[in-house]
Amino acid sequence: MLTYLGYFSTSFTIAIVMWPILSAVLTLPILAGLYHRHHRMKLLSAGAAYLTVLYVLGLITFTLYPMPDDPEAFCAANAGQFAPQLDPLRFISDIQNGGLSGILQLVMNVVLFMPLGFVLTRWLRWRWWAVLIGGFAVSLFIESSQLSGFWGLYPCAYRQFDVNDLMTNTLGAMAGLAVAVLFGKWVPMAHMPERSEYNEHPGAVHRLVTFIIDMVFVALVYVPLTLLVTFLFYWAAEPLQNGDFMLFGGHLTVGVGWLNFLAPIGASLAFLIFEFLIPLGHKGRTLGGMYTHMTIETKPRKGIARAVFYILRTLIMGAMVVMFIIGFGHNAHIMHYTFYGFVILFLFAVFAHRMPWDFVPGSSVAPAPAVSVYGAADVAAAPAESSAANAHSDKEGAATVAGDDAVPGAPD
Repeated sequence: MLTYLGYFSTSFTIAIVMWPILSAVLTLPILAGLYHRHHRMKLLSAGAAYLTVLYVLGLITFTLYPMPDDPEAFCAANAGQFAPQLDPLRFISDIQNGGLSGILQLVMNVVLFMPLGFVLTRWLRWRWWAVLIGGFAVSLFIESSQLSGFWGLYPCAYRQFDVNDLMTNTLGAMAGLAVAVLFGKWVPMAHMPERSEYNEHPGAVHRLVTFIIDMVFVALVYVPLTLLVTFLFYWAAEPLQNGDFMLFGGHLTVGVGWLNFLAPIGASLAFLIFEFLIPLGHKGRTLGGMYTHMTIETKPRKGIARAVFYILRTLIMGAMVVMFIIGFGHNAHIMHYTFYGFVILFLFAVFAHRMPWDFVPGSSVAPAPAVSVYGAADVAAAPAESSAANAHSDKEGAATVAGDDAVPGAPD
């Protein structure tokens, strides 16, 4: 067994390192879609979305990706060792010969697919027959991929196709369905609160998702602009022997050091457009905020107070974004320290339920709604004329995250 596992050292290490990171990246579009649909979300929902992606990606990754590092050596040493096992009663002899280890292998195959059945039943609302077909189809895809060397990507089979795995995996999906049904009787699916036009009291996760969307727009502007200017410079300039470049027929000689400032300058201009000018003219809503239905202005401000709010936010966030870009290209320490700064701001929003610039005084209108301790379940306060039932529902949606599992696919 140790000899067999030794073939997978490099690819297994890559899978372990990239698994949680890639899962977080793939979760962001899901969270953005949930905010777009519901305008708000609880921290438990964000955690459930991440764990779902983590499980699905892990299921695919660790059953398919870790491939032997040396294909020629592995295929030569294991020729004929991974012929498909097509006897559906083979598990009986495995238990008789393997004892506890044989039973444990079957149990692990069942447990591996239980989360899949739970997700399909609880959150995607699939019927029992759809879960049965889905669990079987996923298992069949994995087993067939192993038999075919990931459909020809690898020169030989590196795991065995086993019909007993198909049976136990499908059984696991159905067991997950049963758990989801029982769990649903204990913790019914929660409904999201009434949606307002946009969320004036976004939580930490809502802010983070919106900010990442905005940074995508920033990158879509400054990265092509930086590449374009760099290309035009090398196209128009004539290189000299000392490493400098000559422009305008020899009237101007410059070095290449100024190119290092292109990305920070371009990012600064893009940041001002997307994080200052656009929200300034749209009641605090950035492009990301327009999609996720939130505003960065948590209270009405006018005149000097509004100017101070935007200047303070732009200076802090803009400086951190630019420093991160500078560090990304030239100094890893700067990038790391800036990343820690973003983490500190996120934790501040989690526990303080606001950002530092939100302390800039503004008009006192209706009191802010109750929020969870995590700052991710903010719900607009009910109007005074609302019915008692609606007020009670809004209070429940805002005051707690315990037991709430409004997750991907939850109805409005």
